[in-house]
Amino acid sequence: MIEAMRTLALDYLTEELTKEEAPADTEDWYQKLRKNSPGKMFPYLVEDSGKIETVYVLERCADDMMRLVVQDLVDDSDSAKVGCTIDKLPFMKMPGAQSAQAGPVFKRSYDKNNGGGPSKKILLTTMKYFEEVAQANKPWSPYFEDILKLLNCVRVQLPDGEILNCRESGYANLLACAVDKIGPQSGTVFLTVRDSKGQLPGESALYVEYLLTEKLAGERYATQKAPAEEEKTCCLCNARDVTVFPNALRGAGINLSNVDRAGAFPGINTLHAWKKYALCSSCADLLYTYKFHVLKKGGPKKDRQPFGARIAGENALIIPSFLPGLPAEARLEVLHETTDYIKNMASDVEQDEDSLLDILKDKKSILNFIILWADIGQEIGNVTGMITNVLPSRLRELSELNAQAKSWIHPLFPKVLLQQGQTNFKPDLSLKALRPLFHRPGGKKAEDANKSKQLFHVKRLIAACVYHQNRLLEERFGEEIMTTARWYWLEALEKKDGHRELLYEGIGKKGPYLTAAGWLKHLNWWLYYFKQVGVMDMEKGHFEPEMDALKPY
Repeated sequence: MIEAMRTLALDYLTEELTKEEAPADTEDWYQKLRKNSPGKMFPYLVEDSGKIETVYVLERCADDMMRLVVQDLVDDSDSAKVGCTIDKLPFMKMPGAQSAQAGPVFKRSYDKNNGGGPSKKILLTTMKYFEEVAQANKPWSPYFEDILKLLNCVRVQLPDGEILNCRESGYANLLACAVDKIGPQSGTVFLTVRDSKGQLPGESALYVEYLLTEKLAGERYATQKAPAEEEKTCCLCNARDVTVFPNALRGAGINLSNVDRAGAFPGINTLHAWKKYALCSSCADLLYTYKFHVLKKGGPKKDRQPFGARIAGENALIIPSFLPGLPAEARLEVLHETTDYIKNMASDVEQDEDSLLDILKDKKSILNFIILWADIGQEIGNVTGMITNVLPSRLRELSELNAQAKSWIHPLFPKVLLQQGQTNFKPDLSLKALRPLFHRPGGKKAEDANKSKQLFHVKRLIAACVYHQNRLLEERFGEEIMTTARWYWLEALEKKDGHRELLYEGIGKKGPYLTAAGWLKHLNWWLYYFKQVGVMDMEKGHFEPEMDALKPY
């Protein structure tokens, strides 16, 4: 499953960063990208720059003077428009509202009451932090030493040509002067420093190494209790003699087994956590890309989850696993289909987002599907269930049966198959009908019963049996059905005309609605469906009534 996530992220980056056709060997392309052009990856590993369109650059113009120049931010370095590309300005937000900045890339905001930001306190803290890094005897210390030397200049030439002495003008340092002199802006802008070689932060190999090693990997994928381990083997890509990070999954936003909690590595000390599932930084970065970019919500209202669907009536993540050895173009078709599907979702009506499996089942590049029930927020966590090895061929078989099922007619089946809102008994690949089939009526009184973990477990087991064509555990199935039936009985007892709901299907002026009798007929329909899909045994004989009054029927 983790490998499938990694593959999707690799294909996503290939699509985003290659202008022509995808490279034949995407793995080799990715490793060369990290080595030769890591700045291109920064937008996918650090905070989104949002709609920032302008950057102010502090650069040396004389031995004892800097100047502040303005440039436009452009999307493409090959663009006819002159400016600075975002890959040269890797911005990383540090935890804590008053924390020092990670490096010489600042988001400069403006407020009418408070003026420009970051605040003087943050800028002083940042200068102190730069001094600490410069004196830390790390490979990137010379870079920060150079930046500090530039920022300690007291004279600066402003964009309008004015030359100012920062100290004499009452500023604590050059940064504070620049933040203030940028003046009122309608939105956030970048402020950065060009080093003595004329390079912006994203162009400096030392600064790139600092971000990748010290910040992105060191602080995101390792903890004090579970530090990085050198010269080990990555559990995902099998790269040998690399630095691995025990907190890589958690740091990438994928907390499948609550790996950040005590006891996540039973029987071993937390310091040995890397022995369970530690990843190299290249794999961890791909998983981070998967969580925060491949799964980034889209649609007209930016509220639709790519590769998300309600399976068995509960929110789940669909993870396609691809056939080995396929070219990237074949796999990219799946990303394109999913992206287009999300973009074209209706914004004003309930869109049948559960039809994602119907779209993906025909993709020849997919080996199988993994269905993961989990919460998807700041991280993929709180995993409550999983089904592996769901074959596309089985989904196609079920899809054909679902089409045939529309014509099923029987006296014990409902006159009208309810297919609206939460009361949707329509057969589909997502098995959404399991929700109303086991839903207990009664409003708030039945709320806990409907949220029962035991009930969800049964629905997940039914889905697994249908997808794998395994025999259903009829005893557990029967227990939950009987519990649901009792809730319908109790509801009928409390209503004035409750007996009518026990006898008749709900068909009113506003259309059909669900009653106890209607639920029972839908149950009959679905029992027949389960027999047709091979998870229950079909009766070998026909019912022969013993009562004389029933024999004519």
